[in-house]
Amino acid sequence: MEKTADVIVVADPDKDVQAGFERLFGGLMKAVCFSEADAALVFLKKNHGVSAIFTSYNLPGRGGPAFLRAAEMIVPQATRVMLTRETSAEAIKKTLNEGHAFMYLEKPCKPADLTSAMETALAHHRQLAKERALLERTLAGSVKLLIDMLALFHPEAFRRSGTVRKQALKLAKQLDMKKTWELEMAVMLSPLGEALLPKQILARYRAARSLTEQERDILERAPVQTRELLKNIPQLEKVSENLYLSGRGFDGSGFPKDGPTGTDIPLVARILKLLTDLWYASPEAGPDAAAFEALTINARKYDPELLALARSVLMDDVPENRKQHIAQCYIRSLRPGDVLIDDALTESSHELVLSRGHALTPTTIRRLQHFHQTAGVRQPIRVERHEVEEPVKAPA
Repeated sequence: MEKTADVIVVADPDKDVQAGFERLFGGLMKAVCFSEADAALVFLKKNHGVSAIFTSYNLPGRGGPAFLRAAEMIVPQATRVMLTRETSAEAIKKTLNEGHAFMYLEKPCKPADLTSAMETALAHHRQLAKERALLERTLAGSVKLLIDMLALFHPEAFRRSGTVRKQALKLAKQLDMKKTWELEMAVMLSPLGEALLPKQILARYRAARSLTEQERDILERAPVQTRELLKNIPQLEKVSENLYLSGRGFDGSGFPKDGPTGTDIPLVARILKLLTDLWYASPEAGPDAAAFEALTINARKYDPELLALARSVLMDDVPENRKQHIAQCYIRSLRPGDVLIDDALTESSHELVLSRGHALTPTTIRRLQHFHQTAGVRQPIRVERHEVEEPVKAPA
């Protein structure tokens, strides 16, 4: 076998088996061994990039089949292999039906057979990863199209998506998150439940006006509507759960009342909670000291490490080396790919037409043109552009 960057988990109380894996594969990949189920599951929750899992049938803690089933929920792309002396029909049936094992190997297993099994397991993992990546790209494109369409009809609800997505990716980079697909999907889809809420409740909430207990309950239950909309879509199950818990405070406050607390709340949900509240507390130009002070008043609601990290990396949302890419344009000068720095508002009533952070497309530019022809749009419009241009002069 060639040397790879794969990580494999071996859950087997037999020290000879653990030593055998280390001897055969220790120099080719990272082999992490455990003697019982719970410790292995803790590792999997923190390391989603595991390629293959080998376990014994009589694994201490919960047994091999149940362990593999639990592992499948955490790392579905990891190939699951049962390595055991149990050869009864019942054991094989339980391994395949309950543990959803890809392979079943009898002990003792010859080094050549184990090496062959490892190569097959890793090839299967890579194929699953390739298929999932293709599905994620397809699904991401579909979701983006859906969000762009909904944003045209519900600009108030979706106005924060572009800004929060950029901030979330900055935090993800600092947190060394290898895969950000679920985080990006959660950010893009987070306004879904809000878009279904009565506009008067949203208006009162955004204006920091007091809400009745009934109105607050309706607002807090927006994540339920989002989960109901998404729970039956393949590959969005985890995204749906993250959104459901995105209103849950680190201290156990918020919705749902019987939900997890602290670090038991998924990381994506904790990030979404922090950045959503930060967006509402921030001025048009982006987060400032006052916005973080507002969050600090209720700091117990947020993961303290995330809050400190956000303060350090998001205070200057437009660094100096990017300011030369900011242009003030009239609608006729806008280009696809320009990103709105401020909200586009109607000229007289200051109603929201398109939210800040929105990446312009030919469709959205035409929408601005139509609004300008009928109601008038405030101009010039500040955009972020990747080419420096001369300031556009106002029409005579």
